[in-house]
Amino acid sequence: MEIYKILDELEAEIEKCARIPLTDKIVIKDEILFDYIDQMRANVPEDMRTGQLIRDEREKIIEEAKAKANEILTNAKSQVLEITDESEITKLAEQKGDKMLESARRQSEELIRGALEYADDLMSNLQDQFEQNLALIKEGRQQIKDTNKQVD
Repeated sequence: MEIYKILDELEAEIEKCARIPLTDKIVIKDEILFDYIDQMRANVPEDMRTGQLIRDEREKIIEEAKAKANEILTNAKSQVLEITDESEITKLAEQKGDKMLESARRQSEELIRGALEYADDLMSNLQDQFEQNLALIKEGRQQIKDTNKQVD
């Protein structure tokens, strides 16, 4: 992710800074520090946009699964009606139709369950990424504060 690269660059910049003799403090130009902060801010919204895309994809998958389930049910009902035209095979047709409907219901439930699990996995991954980014941002801010204290 871009934010990791920015933090690595900031760390490298801090390591290059001039040290104040006989102290553990460094000197860093505030414009450099502010530039890195601006870059981090500019890259955090990209992660948020990624989250929105994942959320949209999740909704799309669920809607597609529901549409497929409805299509399966409609086809099953249609086939049941076609089979039951003659009186002698009516019982067999009803039994076959019930089995088809049950199969269609199971398939639709499996499709929806699979879509929900996939969406949950995507959201879990996104949450992990946000937590990692937040930890890095907090760490970066702490480094900035520590560096600022050292400069004082």
